[in-house]
Amino acid sequence: MNRVEIKKFAKEKIKGRLWEFWKILLVAFAATLGLGFIFGLFFLNSKTDFIGYLLDILLLPLGIGIVSFLISFINNENFTINDLFNHYKNFLKVTGTLLLESIIVCLGFILLIVPGIYLAFSYLLVPYLLAQRDDLSITDTLRLSRKMMNGHKIDAFVLGLSFIGWAILGTFTLGLLYIWLYPYMMTTYTKFCLDIIENYKED
Repeated sequence: MNRVEIKKFAKEKIKGRLWEFWKILLVAFAATLGLGFIFGLFFLNSKTDFIGYLLDILLLPLGIGIVSFLISFINNENFTINDLFNHYKNFLKVTGTLLLESIIVCLGFILLIVPGIYLAFSYLLVPYLLAQRDDLSITDTLRLSRKMMNGHKIDAFVLGLSFIGWAILGTFTLGLLYIWLYPYMMTTYTKFCLDIIENYKED
């Protein structure tokens, strides 16, 4: 599918299913708030920055759970609340992969903006591979994302730009438009990434 077809697909996919989408996101949001509250109680006198970083790390598998939901949403598969937390079973692999990715991308931005953007798009598929491929190691996940994104980084960049108008419009609705726009954007990007993964042929 090209960009126009993917966006049309996403619009059709979310039609009449916004509550199904937001129900999972609200549970994830509630879990994030709950964990943050618990951390606040136990580490009341600790440095805020340290606790914030630790909390971010602990929430990484939840982020992959959201990606798993998006994949199930697109494929019309059943997805339960418990499925949202499944990737905590692979906590070390998920956090190790995402932390290493973040370090590499940050180093790219330290060098120059362009290398940072290039690396960010090179690793765009990492969350989707973590959600679908338990057989890959940390380094294999990063390597495969780089290979799969060859020839697709500009497409991903243009796809992101295509939502700028919607984002600006959303500000004039006091954010109400985002009730529809956020599922639309997430479904679009997920479909884009899944198409790349599904159509990839190993060299």
